[in-house]
Amino acid sequence: MFIVYSPEGQSFIGAVQNLPVLKVDPAKRINKVDGTDEETKEKYTPKKSGALDAYKNNQQKSKRSVVVKVSEIMVSPVITVGVDNTLEEAWNLMKTNSIKHLPVLDQAELVGMCSQLDILGRIIVSKSGELEGVKPEKVKDVMRSEVVTTSLDTDIRHIAQALTGYQIDALVIMNEYHQILGIVSETDLIKRLAKEPPIELYI
Repeated sequence: MFIVYSPEGQSFIGAVQNLPVLKVDPAKRINKVDGTDEETKEKYTPKKSGALDAYKNNQQKSKRSVVVKVSEIMVSPVITVGVDNTLEEAWNLMKTNSIKHLPVLDQAELVGMCSQLDILGRIIVSKSGELEGVKPEKVKDVMRSEVVTTSLDTDIRHIAQALTGYQIDALVIMNEYHQILGIVSETDLIKRLAKEPPIELYI
């Protein structure tokens, strides 16, 4: 379940489109075998195969892994910023905590998302990363007012779909009481997918 928060309130509540169903070619019809003579039985009786037996044994031994939930890869606790904080304060929060996204709060209510890219066009940064100049603006002047959120049990395939579909870099994880529990970004997804052994995902 995904929720999009906008200045008008919750503008969308629902699920990301399901992944496309795999198309499987229809099974070919096999004509019924008539007769019960020994020659016919021998002809149509499947022969035992060592490879087939080995495959069946492997299938029985293998265990399907659980779909990876966003709660396993999200960053928590979440660093937030207020609507009236300056861009300098927001930038320093990002630099101090090595993060690129800040959920924006107005009296404890989520009202936007501020990213490093939103600020970069309004500041001057030295080669060493030090802030040399900044426009006299506040976070509310540069933030994105629409924020995509989801719940703890969303699997990461749907997270990837949401990030791609909404063309965003991060989304917020919230509970039913509208409390922020975590944040997940494209970087978090890549880190999880890069782990060894590779993850197996099942519907």
